[in-house]
Amino acid sequence: MSNVNLFNGCKITVESNNKKYHTYDDWGLYITNTDYIGEPEQYTNYITVPGRDGQIDMSEALTGRPIYIKRDLTIKLAGAKEKKSWDSVISHFRNSINGRICQITFDNDISYFWRGRVHIDDFESAMTLGQFTLNVNAEPYKYSINSSSEPWLWDPFNFETDMITYVGAYDIDGTETVTISAGTMPVCPTFMVNDLVGTLTVTQNNVSYTLASGTNIVPEIIIGGDRDVSLTFNGKAKVQIVYRSGSL
Repeated sequence: MSNVNLFNGCKITVESNNKKYHTYDDWGLYITNTDYIGEPEQYTNYITVPGRDGQIDMSEALTGRPIYIKRDLTIKLAGAKEKKSWDSVISHFRNSINGRICQITFDNDISYFWRGRVHIDDFESAMTLGQFTLNVNAEPYKYSINSSSEPWLWDPFNFETDMITYVGAYDIDGTETVTISAGTMPVCPTFMVNDLVGTLTVTQNNVSYTLASGTNIVPEIIIGGDRDVSLTFNGKAKVQIVYRSGSL
């Protein structure tokens, strides 16, 4: 319980019921470690060919970019309670979050949240002091709090690390090209189409796809990766491009 960081906690949102907890504000618990975010586990595929020196690295053969599998978060929490209450307290934590998919936002990085399944481990108490670990089998990328359809806010925005992804609705009348800036996490966007008149298409890399009124997902269109992506719309409609950016 050394090296306690008295200034850092995290908000935990349970996806199944949208209940929200803060480790200090609600539970009086501090995060006691600084290495709570592990490195992303990368998918690799090396092929050994008889008679050939070295190996063939096929890890990026299908995607042309690194693929990550998961990320482990190890959050050590500690605090002081009445000695006789710790058994009921840890039972409350287990009932509230153990085994559940949660979103976790750290106080020192409020523009993003991590998502994964939470497990409580290593509970122990001595007199009034108690501690346990939240182990989270998380997705490799942290997600932006705001999606592209939500205007960005000044308060949580970090001008050194964050990126504005807000994309307003486009009134398409004829042909219009929209450029989506490069990011870190590739994502397939959702196209929300309203007030459609006739036929509307979106073209990327000389390949065109027809969009219908309402919600459209085109699996072949990926944005947010290493390069800017240009999308050309042709037709008459109001279109909004909805996606959530992510970062390692």
